[in-house]
Amino acid sequence: MLTDGIAAAYHTGATRVAAAVGVQELLATQGDRRTAYPHLFKVTARDWLANPKLAEEVFGPLGLIVTVQDIDEMAEIAQSFVGQLTATLHMDDGDTALARRLLPVLERMAGRILANGFPTGVEVSDTMVHGGPYPASTNFGATSVGTLSIRRFLRPVCYQNLPRTIMPDDINAV
Repeated sequence: MLTDGIAAAYHTGATRVAAAVGVQELLATQGDRRTAYPHLFKVTARDWLANPKLAEEVFGPLGLIVTVQDIDEMAEIAQSFVGQLTATLHMDDGDTALARRLLPVLERMAGRILANGFPTGVEVSDTMVHGGPYPASTNFGATSVGTLSIRRFLRPVCYQNLPRTIMPDDINAV
């Protein structure tokens, strides 16, 4: 980890998640000082919704799988998200209708939406979009990246590798 503070925050976050009601540890490893080994947890949607602290970011190699009983519960989870840098849909053709339902929700909470991929790091370039609504970016002009980020007045959304079948109609018309 870059600093002692970042490492301490990771270890504290992993401990907090592990101790939450309903959370099951799938992979737990021990690190020390600036070492951050991976952790993987699982929780039901009901337990996740009942504990807003589980939605708080833990920066580092920690994953939390939220299991849902049906599509409506998945939509409820998506609607509860606050600002995020990215949102990823892992899908196949059978998920198109659900993806179309979730896309307007994800557009409002993430600065970058991907399908069947993983977000990469950022660089200063004209085409990089790495913003999002609060709390992902508290000041678009200072915390977004890209060569014109200081003058950014709009919050663009980047669609990476999304199938045309779920893209907004006004983009498909082009």
